[in-house]
Amino acid sequence: MINEHWPLNEPHVRLMMTDILARFTPGSNVRVLDVGCFNGYISLLFNQLGYQVTGTDASDLEDRRVIFDEFDIEFVPSNMNDLVPFKLMLAASFDIVIIAQVIEHILNHPLGLVRSLADVMRPGGLMVLTTPNPATVMCAARSLRGRSLLWGTQAFIDEPKISENQVITEADIHYREYTNAELRYLLMGAGLQVEVSRYLPLGPSQTQSPLKKVVKRNPLTQKLMTKRLFASNHYFLARKPSCREA
Repeated sequence: MINEHWPLNEPHVRLMMTDILARFTPGSNVRVLDVGCFNGYISLLFNQLGYQVTGTDASDLEDRRVIFDEFDIEFVPSNMNDLVPFKLMLAASFDIVIIAQVIEHILNHPLGLVRSLADVMRPGGLMVLTTPNPATVMCAARSLRGRSLLWGTQAFIDEPKISENQVITEADIHYREYTNAELRYLLMGAGLQVEVSRYLPLGPSQTQSPLKKVVKRNPLTQKLMTKRLFASNHYFLARKPSCREA
C-alpha cells in the first residue's frame, strides 16, 4: 500500500479530496459511498476528514475489516456485476459516491451499475469517477508492438466469467476501458450531469526505474500528462439533479 498503491494513485485521490471538501463540508450527516473499496484506504481517508463513510465490495478482506471496525466504517457487501448490485442500500441515502478505478472491471452491465449508484444518491449528490484512459500514445505504441492493451488479458483468457448463472467478480481483469465520450454517455445515461472532466497521470511507484521517476516528476512531463494523449486516467465529477432541476 505505502510503496506501490498510494504513490500511483495519490494524484487523483488528493484531487478528489480537494473537490469534495470544496463542495461538502465534512460532518456525520454527509454520507460517502466508496464503491469497490478494496483495502479501504479511500474510506479511511474520508472517515478521517469527518464524513460518514460506507464501503462496498465483493471481497471480504481481513485487514480491511480490522480497520473498518476500529474506525466505525460501515461495510456493505455487493457484487457489482449483479443486475441489482446495491439491494442492501436505501435509495437516495448518499451525498457522495466515489467509484475509483472500478468501472473498467465491470463485465455485466456498466450502465446498470451507474444507474444503481445514481439511485442511492441524494438529489444534488456528487459522483467522482476515475478510470484508465485508453486513448493515449502509449496504448497506440503497445498495439503497434503487438502487446496486450488491457491489464489482465492473460487472466481474461484463462479464467471463467460466469458460474451457476452468475457473473464472477474478478478484480484482476480490465474488461473494458473507455474514451471520454463513452464515459459521458455512461454518466448521462444514468441521469447525471457532468460537472468536470479532466485527464490525470498516475504517480511514480517504487518499482519503476530511477530514470522513469525523474521523468514523471519533471514539470513539463507533469503538464503533458494532463493531456489526453499522455494521461493515464480519466477524472469525472457528475451531479444528480436536484428535485427542482429534475
